Amino acid sequence: MKCLQSALMSGLLGCALTVSAAANDASSDPLGELSRMTLEQLANVEVTSVSKSAQSLSTAPASIYVITREEILRSGALSIPEALRLAPNLQIAQTTAADYQIGARGFGGNLEAQNFPNKILILIDGRSVYNPLFSGVTYDALDVFMDDIDRIEVISGPGATLWGSNAMNGVINIITRRSGETTGSLVRATVGDQEDAIAARYGREFDGGAFRVYAKTFDRGPTELADGSSAGDRWNKAQGGFRTDFARGANAFTVQGDLQRTTLDMGTAPDVNYTQYNVLGRWEHSGERADTRLQVFYDRTDRDKPPGGIAFNLDTYDIEFQQSLTPGGRHHVVWGIGRRYNDYDIINTPTLFFVPASRTLDLTNVFAQDSIRFNDHLALTAGIKFEDNSYSGWETLPDLRFSWTPTDQTLVWAAAARAVRSPTPLDVDVRESAGGAVLLFGDPDFDTEKVWAYELGYRSQPHTSISWSIAAFYNDYGDLRTVEITPVTFFPLSWANNMEGSTYGVDLWGNWQVTSWWRLSPGFRSLHKQLRFKDGASGILGVQQAGNDPSSQASLKSSMEFGRFSLDAMLRYVGKLPQPATDEVTELGAHLAYRVNDSIELSLTGANLLDARHVEYAAPSGREIRRSVYAEARLIF
Repeated sequence: MKCLQSALMSGLLGCALTVSAAANDASSDPLGELSRMTLEQLANVEVTSVSKSAQSLSTAPASIYVITREEILRSGALSIPEALRLAPNLQIAQTTAADYQIGARGFGGNLEAQNFPNKILILIDGRSVYNPLFSGVTYDALDVFMDDIDRIEVISGPGATLWGSNAMNGVINIITRRSGETTGSLVRATVGDQEDAIAARYGREFDGGAFRVYAKTFDRGPTELADGSSAGDRWNKAQGGFRTDFARGANAFTVQGDLQRTTLDMGTAPDVNYTQYNVLGRWEHSGERADTRLQVFYDRTDRDKPPGGIAFNLDTYDIEFQQSLTPGGRHHVVWGIGRRYNDYDIINTPTLFFVPASRTLDLTNVFAQDSIRFNDHLALTAGIKFEDNSYSGWETLPDLRFSWTPTDQTLVWAAAARAVRSPTPLDVDVRESAGGAVLLFGDPDFDTEKVWAYELGYRSQPHTSISWSIAAFYNDYGDLRTVEITPVTFFPLSWANNMEGSTYGVDLWGNWQVTSWWRLSPGFRSLHKQLRFKDGASGILGVQQAGNDPSSQASLKSSMEFGRFSLDAMLRYVGKLPQPATDEVTELGAHLAYRVNDSIELSLTGANLLDARHVEYAAPSGREIRRSVYAEARLIF
């Protein structure tokens, strides 16, 4: 503790301390759980995002990568976006201290064209964190207690049949641990050149269940401008929450919630504050032939006005009913219905305003999916969702997947699906003006953006020391959003659906157990876009307005263990971005840990080690990301 106090007082680079106290039982989160999983264990990790029911990763007919809890903790990641860098099928660019551009199979956003990463859906324990006002995710509000994450399931390709609109190019499902797995006490403190933090968690069992509570706070340093000066985007947050799980006979119940308060430094402008809280309840009933689930959640966000933006209040109410049936030995049916309300108030400004400034948006859906197993090797999954939104009405979202398992270690699949991105107030109701004249307005007839997606995949573990997965995809897009001019006068500009085209590429990753103490995990993603404007479109911002995406990226993860030492490193490469043009990036992160005994672990983590600073998205939207180093210690007793 003297070392920690000294580092805090002196401001020296790189010291972080994590102290945890937990009960010494099977569910207490012992340090021994963080030893590397075998390839067989990885293949049998249970996933739920592909079929909305439990199945092993090896049998899931989709391009899905699972970021395990041990992978997150061994990487030293301090936030969800940094943990998502571990998934080779995602493209991630940090723009400021608090914000990221994240996409799958392209369309990772183009900030200069006011096009946000809006084709990937993110959920936390089944609760959508997709923002219905502008379509996308506010990553500064995407936060959980990192030690409580069980796994993150990352699906490349549409997931609309099960998860609905906006799951056009992918689904990210963050799944936290049950409270019975986090009993005991955890206290964590972090000090480094870029981030200071402290966190605490307490969990306890009771008759028939368990609960946990947590609290955390951090202060993250600013990024830099091109001249090396501070960008003035320091970020700090306080957050707390709880979860309880209990069972009564065949019925299981979960209640959980979170509250966060964040301040974003805006440099010379006033700070931006926001408050967000949520509560979720879930009932699950296990029957002989049917499993039933009912989930409800409420989410509230109050956000101040940032420079050039708007303040808003948003309430989300969601209810979802789902049932899984096994009517026969060959069938597994999942069906459900859901209803969501988004009630918002926008505080308009003279230069950015919405007409109307308040609405209640509703989303209704009903879906069904049947997984049919013809024999031990062949299976077909067919599903369809009907979804109604306030702007464009009913959409039909089908999905068809065929899988073949020639051996217990090999899976081949083919899939076809349709998905959409629903219109939002930014598409329909927005107005931007200067000097009293409207420069841009939304389109009251804005339609959904659409995709027909096709995929062919292969997953195999040909040897106990080797496993790999590859998926080739072709996506056909229609009615993508564009900026259009007014004939003769040019202004005002307006949104429209005047772009179409296709993308194709490959997602590839694998694991090689080189020795009993060393594993290498390569990953590669390619993307080729062939977009075009419809007849009559202005094309003034080029096809890059749909997304500023690299054509290729690659990664190589290394995981080593030497007795009580472990060393994990990740080298990542991201190709050039076309417009705004951004140079390719090659960076390295590393995490060195030492287990003193069964109760204490010490570690040192470095991020962006190859350069003192680098850019992942060009200025003015992107800032210089600095190298950072911090140390960590875990104590369990």
